[in-house]
Amino acid sequence: MDLFACGGTIRKMMRVAILGDIHGNLPALEAVIADLGPLAPDLVIVDGDIVNRGPQSRECVQAIQAQGWLAVYGNHEDYVLAFDEGRAPYEWYSDWWLPVRRVAEELSADEMAYLRALPRYYVLREPGLPAIRIVHGSPRALNDGLGFWMTDEELCAAIGCVPEPVVVGAHTHRPFDRRVAPRWALNCGAVGAPYNGDPAAQYLLLTSRDAAWEADFRGVPYDRAPLYVAWDRAGYMEHVIAQVFRYEIETATYHLESYLEFCQARSLDRDALSSFEQYRRASWNVTPGRSLRLPLEQQPDSPAQP
Repeated sequence: MDLFACGGTIRKMMRVAILGDIHGNLPALEAVIADLGPLAPDLVIVDGDIVNRGPQSRECVQAIQAQGWLAVYGNHEDYVLAFDEGRAPYEWYSDWWLPVRRVAEELSADEMAYLRALPRYYVLREPGLPAIRIVHGSPRALNDGLGFWMTDEELCAAIGCVPEPVVVGAHTHRPFDRRVAPRWALNCGAVGAPYNGDPAAQYLLLTSRDAAWEADFRGVPYDRAPLYVAWDRAGYMEHVIAQVFRYEIETATYHLESYLEFCQARSLDRDALSSFEQYRRASWNVTPGRSLRLPLEQQPDSPAQP
Protein backbone atom coordinates (compact mmCIF):
# COMPACT_ATOMS: atom_id res chain seq x y z
CA MET A 1 0.00 0.00 0.00
CA ASP A 2 1.38 3.38 -0.99
CA LEU A 3 1.22 6.42 1.28
CA PHE A 4 1.56 9.92 -0.10
CA ALA A 5 2.37 11.75 3.06
CA CYS A 6 1.52 15.31 2.24
CA GLY A 7 -0.26 15.38 -1.09
CA GLY A 8 2.62 16.69 -3.15
CA THR A 9 3.57 19.56 -0.84
CA ILE A 10 7.21 19.59 0.24
CA ARG A 11 7.42 20.23 3.98
CA LYS A 12 10.51 21.43 5.83
CA MET A 13 10.76 18.43 8.16
CA MET A 14 8.92 15.16 8.64
CA ARG A 15 9.09 12.59 11.43
CA VAL A 16 8.05 8.99 10.97
CA ALA A 17 8.01 6.53 13.87
CA ILE A 18 8.24 2.83 13.03
CA LEU A 19 7.73 0.27 15.77
CA GLY A 20 7.26 -3.46 15.63
CA ASP A 21 7.21 -6.74 17.53
CA ILE A 22 5.00 -5.54 20.37
CA HIS A 23 4.00 -9.13 21.08
CA GLY A 24 1.24 -8.57 23.58
CA ASN A 25 3.40 -6.44 25.90
CA LEU A 26 1.13 -3.54 26.88
CA PRO A 27 3.49 -1.81 29.38
CA ALA A 28 6.19 -1.60 26.69
CA LEU A 29 3.70 -0.23 24.15
CA GLU A 30 2.44 2.35 26.64
CA ALA A 31 6.03 3.45 27.29
CA VAL A 32 6.54 4.06 23.57
CA ILE A 33 3.24 5.93 23.30
CA ALA A 34 4.39 8.23 26.11
CA ASP A 35 7.79 8.72 24.50
CA LEU A 36 6.19 9.65 21.17
CA GLY A 37 4.02 12.35 22.75
CA PRO A 38 6.54 15.22 22.82
CA LEU A 39 8.14 14.05 19.56
CA ALA A 40 4.83 14.51 17.72
CA PRO A 41 5.66 12.35 14.68
CA ASP A 42 3.73 13.05 11.50
CA LEU A 43 3.17 9.34 10.97
CA VAL A 44 3.40 6.19 13.08
CA ILE A 45 3.54 2.76 11.48
CA VAL A 46 3.43 -0.50 13.44
CA ASP A 47 5.63 -2.99 11.62
CA GLY A 48 3.84 -6.22 12.47
CA ASP A 49 3.61 -8.74 15.32
CA ILE A 50 1.23 -6.84 17.54
CA VAL A 51 0.04 -10.10 19.07
CA ASN A 52 1.26 -13.32 20.67
CA ARG A 53 4.13 -14.26 22.99
CA GLY A 54 3.06 -11.75 25.67
CA PRO A 55 -0.19 -12.00 27.68
CA GLN A 56 -1.93 -8.82 26.47
CA SER A 57 -2.51 -9.26 22.76
CA ARG A 58 -6.07 -7.96 22.79
CA GLU A 59 -5.13 -4.90 24.85
CA CYS A 60 -2.31 -4.08 22.41
CA VAL A 61 -4.59 -4.39 19.38
CA GLN A 62 -7.11 -2.10 21.04
CA ALA A 63 -4.44 0.43 22.01
CA ILE A 64 -3.13 0.66 18.44
CA GLN A 65 -6.64 0.99 17.07
CA ALA A 66 -7.31 3.79 19.58
CA GLN A 67 -4.18 5.62 18.42
CA GLY A 68 -5.31 5.37 14.80
CA TRP A 69 -1.87 4.18 13.72
CA LEU A 70 -1.20 2.34 10.50
CA ALA A 71 -0.01 -1.26 10.89
CA VAL A 72 1.56 -3.99 8.77
CA TYR A 73 0.75 -7.71 8.85
CA GLY A 74 3.35 -9.86 10.65
CA ASN A 75 3.99 -13.57 10.96
CA HIS A 76 2.40 -13.72 14.43
CA GLU A 77 -0.78 -12.20 13.09
CA ASP A 78 -0.65 -15.03 10.57
CA TYR A 79 -0.20 -17.66 13.31
CA VAL A 80 -3.25 -16.42 15.22
CA LEU A 81 -5.37 -16.17 12.09
CA ALA A 82 -4.35 -19.70 11.10
CA PHE A 83 -6.30 -20.98 14.09
CA ASP A 84 -9.24 -18.69 13.42
CA GLU A 85 -9.39 -19.76 9.76
CA GLY A 86 -8.90 -23.47 10.37
CA ARG A 87 -5.59 -23.71 8.51
CA ALA A 88 -3.31 -24.39 11.47
CA PRO A 89 -1.29 -27.61 11.11
CA TYR A 90 -2.33 -30.56 13.25
CA GLU A 91 0.77 -30.30 15.47
CA TRP A 92 -0.20 -26.76 16.49
CA TYR A 93 -3.01 -28.19 18.62
CA SER A 94 -0.53 -29.47 21.20
CA ASP A 95 0.01 -27.83 24.61
CA TRP A 96 3.10 -26.14 23.20
CA TRP A 97 0.93 -23.88 21.04
CA LEU A 98 -1.79 -23.29 23.63
CA PRO A 99 -0.97 -19.58 24.27
CA VAL A 100 -1.36 -18.86 20.54
CA ARG A 101 -4.69 -20.65 20.45
CA ARG A 102 -5.82 -18.62 23.44
CA VAL A 103 -5.04 -15.39 21.61
CA ALA A 104 -7.20 -16.59 18.73
CA GLU A 105 -9.99 -17.34 21.21
CA GLU A 106 -9.69 -14.02 23.08
CA LEU A 107 -9.81 -11.66 20.10
CA SER A 108 -13.25 -10.56 18.97
CA ALA A 109 -14.52 -11.10 15.44
CA ASP A 110 -13.94 -7.40 14.70
CA GLU A 111 -10.38 -7.58 16.02
CA MET A 112 -9.69 -10.67 13.91
CA ALA A 113 -11.07 -8.82 10.88
CA TYR A 114 -8.74 -5.92 11.69
CA LEU A 115 -5.71 -8.23 11.69
CA ARG A 116 -6.86 -9.96 8.54
CA ALA A 117 -7.14 -6.65 6.68
CA LEU A 118 -3.63 -5.44 7.53
CA PRO A 119 -1.51 -4.86 4.42
CA ARG A 120 1.75 -6.76 3.88
CA TYR A 121 3.69 -3.53 3.40
CA TYR A 122 3.49 0.24 3.20
CA VAL A 123 5.45 2.46 0.83
CA LEU A 124 5.95 6.03 2.03
CA ARG A 125 6.45 8.54 -0.76
CA GLU A 126 7.29 12.04 0.45
CA PRO A 127 8.20 14.65 -2.19
CA GLY A 128 11.93 15.40 -2.23
CA LEU A 129 12.86 12.35 -0.09
CA PRO A 130 13.84 8.74 -0.80
CA ALA A 131 10.85 6.40 -0.82
CA ILE A 132 10.60 3.95 2.08
CA ARG A 133 9.13 0.45 2.06
CA ILE A 134 7.98 -0.80 5.48
CA VAL A 135 7.59 -4.58 5.68
CA HIS A 136 7.60 -6.95 8.64
CA GLY A 137 10.34 -9.36 7.52
CA SER A 138 11.86 -8.45 4.18
CA PRO A 139 10.28 -7.80 0.79
CA ARG A 140 10.64 -11.55 0.18
CA ALA A 141 8.73 -13.00 3.14
CA LEU A 142 7.16 -12.27 6.53
CA ASN A 143 9.76 -14.33 8.39
CA ASP A 144 12.81 -13.30 6.35
CA GLY A 145 14.44 -10.78 8.69
CA LEU A 146 17.11 -8.19 7.97
CA GLY A 147 20.07 -8.30 10.34
CA PHE A 148 23.76 -7.93 11.10
CA TRP A 149 24.57 -11.55 10.18
CA MET A 150 23.86 -10.91 6.48
CA THR A 151 26.63 -10.19 4.00
CA ASP A 152 26.21 -7.19 1.72
CA GLU A 153 25.36 -9.57 -1.10
CA GLU A 154 22.70 -11.33 0.99
CA LEU A 155 21.26 -8.02 2.06
CA CYS A 156 21.05 -6.74 -1.50
CA ALA A 157 19.31 -9.94 -2.54
CA ALA A 158 16.75 -9.47 0.23
CA ILE A 159 15.89 -5.83 -0.52
CA GLY A 160 16.89 -5.44 -4.15
CA CYS A 161 13.65 -6.93 -5.44
CA VAL A 162 11.73 -3.70 -4.74
CA PRO A 163 12.34 -0.24 -6.25
CA GLU A 164 12.38 1.78 -3.02
CA PRO A 165 15.92 2.74 -1.92
CA VAL A 166 15.06 2.49 1.80
CA VAL A 167 13.62 -0.69 3.35
CA VAL A 168 12.60 -0.94 7.00
CA GLY A 169 11.90 -4.33 8.53
CA ALA A 170 11.25 -5.80 11.96
CA HIS A 171 10.92 -9.52 12.89
CA THR A 172 14.47 -10.08 14.19
CA HIS A 173 13.89 -8.07 17.40
CA ARG A 174 17.25 -6.33 16.89
CA PRO A 175 17.93 -2.80 15.58
CA PHE A 176 19.92 -2.78 12.36
CA ASP A 177 21.31 -0.10 10.06
CA ARG A 178 23.40 -0.74 6.95
CA ARG A 179 23.90 1.10 3.69
CA VAL A 180 24.86 -0.78 0.55
CA ALA A 181 24.77 1.84 -2.19
CA PRO A 182 22.33 2.81 -3.50
CA ARG A 183 20.18 1.12 -0.84
CA TRP A 184 19.66 1.46 2.88
CA ALA A 185 18.34 -1.34 5.09
CA LEU A 186 17.01 -0.68 8.60
CA ASN A 187 15.42 -2.77 11.31
CA CYS A 188 13.29 -0.95 13.86
CA GLY A 189 14.02 -3.39 16.70
CA ALA A 190 11.33 -4.64 19.07
CA VAL A 191 9.00 -2.82 21.42
CA GLY A 192 7.86 -5.81 23.42
CA ALA A 193 10.59 -8.45 23.20
CA PRO A 194 14.05 -7.14 22.25
CA TYR A 195 16.78 -9.69 21.59
CA ASN A 196 19.81 -7.40 21.69
CA GLY A 197 20.38 -7.55 25.44
CA ASP A 198 18.67 -4.22 26.12
CA PRO A 199 15.27 -4.67 27.82
CA ALA A 200 14.03 -1.18 26.90
CA ALA A 201 11.09 -0.84 24.51
CA GLN A 202 12.85 -0.08 21.22
CA TYR A 203 11.69 1.62 18.04
CA LEU A 204 12.92 3.71 15.11
CA LEU A 205 12.35 7.40 14.46
CA LEU A 206 13.13 8.72 10.98
CA THR A 207 13.50 12.47 10.50
CA SER A 208 13.83 14.24 7.16
CA ARG A 209 16.70 16.65 6.78
CA ASP A 210 18.35 18.10 3.66
CA ALA A 211 16.48 15.79 1.26
CA ALA A 212 17.47 12.67 3.24
CA TRP A 213 16.30 10.57 6.17
CA GLU A 214 18.13 10.42 9.49
CA ALA A 215 17.66 7.40 11.77
CA ASP A 216 17.31 7.59 15.54
CA PHE A 217 17.07 4.22 17.31
CA ARG A 218 15.25 4.89 20.56
CA GLY A 219 14.98 2.76 23.70
CA VAL A 220 12.44 3.53 26.41
CA PRO A 221 12.94 1.96 29.86
CA TYR A 222 9.75 0.71 31.50
CA ASP A 223 8.58 -1.28 34.50
CA ARG A 224 8.14 -4.92 33.48
CA ALA A 225 6.47 -5.98 36.74
CA PRO A 226 2.90 -5.28 35.48
CA LEU A 227 3.60 -7.51 32.49
CA TYR A 228 4.61 -10.39 34.75
CA VAL A 229 1.44 -9.86 36.81
CA ALA A 230 -0.62 -10.00 33.61
CA TRP A 231 1.07 -13.28 32.68
CA ASP A 232 0.23 -14.78 36.06
CA ARG A 233 -3.39 -13.61 35.85
CA ALA A 234 -3.77 -15.04 32.35
CA GLY A 235 -2.96 -18.52 33.64
CA TYR A 236 -0.26 -19.11 31.03
CA MET A 237 2.69 -19.73 33.32
CA GLU A 238 1.90 -23.41 33.85
CA HIS A 239 2.95 -23.89 30.22
CA VAL A 240 6.64 -24.04 29.38
CA ILE A 241 6.32 -21.96 26.21
CA ALA A 242 5.04 -19.04 28.30
CA GLN A 243 7.96 -19.52 30.70
CA VAL A 244 10.34 -19.27 27.74
CA PHE A 245 8.67 -16.10 26.46
CA ARG A 246 8.86 -14.50 29.90
CA TYR A 247 12.52 -15.46 30.21
CA GLU A 248 13.16 -13.74 26.88
CA ILE A 249 11.61 -10.55 28.27
CA GLU A 250 13.65 -10.83 31.48
CA THR A 251 16.95 -11.25 29.62
CA ALA A 252 16.22 -9.39 26.34
CA THR A 253 17.56 -12.51 24.63
CA TYR A 254 16.14 -15.04 22.18
CA HIS A 255 15.87 -18.39 23.98
CA LEU A 256 13.18 -20.36 22.19
CA GLU A 257 15.34 -22.19 19.65
CA SER A 258 18.17 -22.67 22.13
CA TYR A 259 15.76 -24.22 24.63
CA LEU A 260 14.44 -26.66 22.04
CA GLU A 261 17.99 -27.65 21.07
CA PHE A 262 18.89 -28.01 24.75
CA CYS A 263 15.99 -30.44 25.27
CA GLN A 264 16.72 -32.40 22.13
CA ALA A 265 20.39 -32.82 23.03
CA ARG A 266 19.46 -34.23 26.48
CA SER A 267 16.31 -36.14 25.51
CA LEU A 268 14.25 -33.86 27.77
CA ASP A 269 10.51 -33.28 27.48
CA ARG A 270 10.17 -29.74 26.14
CA ASP A 271 6.75 -29.38 27.84
CA ALA A 272 8.05 -30.23 31.32
CA LEU A 273 8.69 -27.33 33.69
CA SER A 274 11.65 -29.26 35.11
CA SER A 275 13.28 -29.19 31.65
CA PHE A 276 12.97 -25.44 31.48
CA GLU A 277 14.40 -25.06 34.99
CA GLN A 278 17.46 -27.01 33.83
CA TYR A 279 17.77 -24.64 30.89
CA ARG A 280 17.49 -21.58 33.13
CA ARG A 281 20.26 -22.88 35.37
CA ALA A 282 22.48 -23.58 32.37
CA SER A 283 21.90 -20.20 30.74
CA TRP A 284 21.73 -17.73 33.61
CA ASN A 285 25.22 -16.32 33.00
CA VAL A 286 25.06 -16.12 29.20
CA THR A 287 25.81 -12.63 27.90
CA PRO A 288 22.48 -10.81 27.33
CA GLY A 289 21.58 -10.84 23.66
CA ARG A 290 23.40 -14.13 23.02
CA SER A 291 21.53 -17.42 23.23
CA LEU A 292 22.90 -20.52 24.92
CA ARG A 293 24.67 -22.46 22.17
CA LEU A 294 27.63 -24.17 23.85
CA PRO A 295 28.81 -27.77 23.34
CA LEU A 296 27.47 -30.14 25.98
CA GLU A 297 30.87 -30.57 27.62
CA GLN A 298 31.06 -26.81 28.21
CA GLN A 299 27.64 -26.52 29.84
CA PRO A 300 27.65 -25.60 33.54
CA ASP A 301 26.22 -28.38 35.71
CA SER A 302 24.41 -26.44 38.41
CA PRO A 303 25.34 -22.76 38.59
CA ALA A 304 23.61 -20.45 41.04
CA GLN A 305 20.39 -18.79 40.04
CA PRO A 306 20.64 -15.14 38.90
